[in-house]
Amino acid sequence: MTFTMWSFGHYFYMVSPFIVLAVLVYLTKGNTKEKNTIIGIVLSSIAIALLVLRNIEIWIVGDFAFSVELIPLQVCHFANFVLLIAFLTKKQIWFNFALTLNLPAAFVSILFANSLTNYPTILSLRGIAYIVGHALLVIIPLWAYIVGFIKLDFKTLFKTFKVVAVLYFSSLIVNNLLYLMSGTYSNYFYTLKPESGTPLEMFFNWGQEIILFDAFKFNVIYIIMTGLFGLVIMVTLYGGFYLHQSKKLTLK
Repeated sequence: MTFTMWSFGHYFYMVSPFIVLAVLVYLTKGNTKEKNTIIGIVLSSIAIALLVLRNIEIWIVGDFAFSVELIPLQVCHFANFVLLIAFLTKKQIWFNFALTLNLPAAFVSILFANSLTNYPTILSLRGIAYIVGHALLVIIPLWAYIVGFIKLDFKTLFKTFKVVAVLYFSSLIVNNLLYLMSGTYSNYFYTLKPESGTPLEMFFNWGQEIILFDAFKFNVIYIIMTGLFGLVIMVTLYGGFYLHQSKKLTLK
């Protein structure tokens, strides 16, 4: 079974996280926080298990050779661990991270699921991990917000910005260091180039790729514009959820 962009299957994939979310909220809205914490840990663990199985498949298919794909530093791969850490520690910075960065990144990967079209079949560990994994990254943060795990305030927002900024710029260094170590560029946090078929390609084309010492490459305009674009998305989402939260508290 193959995947076709903008097909019925793709449109169903786009709405399926919200269908599952509605069912999950209905089934858990009366639970205690302790019980929902366990559910959050289980769902996050399932997402991580899918990622591990995906990586095992890549490792086996690649004749057990090292691949940058095996390191879970891509935005959506890293997000699985963020969610688990959030439920285990109950720290708002990780919940806020998941809600304002992981959630939109995962939904963009569902909306522009061009990568799935390259799979010979989506009924493989890699295909299933992509489909179910990204859906869970949309479902879990929204569910956590709805059932009351996430509290929004501007102090936490600024802390989240700091963490995201460090990860974003560090990924540029890591991507280039991995080339020096393995001969293959990674593209963690998409700091080297955009995912094919996404609007970020426009930013990449505005700039020019620079390569220093035949190894270290970057596109200044792309890095700046993508960072600003991500910032706008985070602020917009945070503002929307913050207003919704304030309204809920006012009505109580």
